[in-house]
Amino acid sequence: MAIIEDMPDEIADDVLNVQVHGPGFDGRWIVQGPFYGDVPGEDEIVPSCIVEDRDTALTVATELAAGTAVIYADPEPF
Repeated sequence: MAIIEDMPDEIADDVLNVQVHGPGFDGRWIVQGPFYGDVPGEDEIVPSCIVEDRDTALTVATELAAGTAVIYADPEPF
């Protein structure tokens, strides 16, 4: 696994990757993936989760990349 800042499209298109975005205006981070490419297409459903801090985001990203993560989807929006 490698953490790559600003992954170029020509690399991302060939690599199964997990992306971490944040912090947002509310201070939370979004983890998306795994998927191929730099930015998901409009017709591509990408699993994602929202976490409170960068360390947690990187931990979740690592677990997703390793295939060991289980994502629980809360039926109630926050």
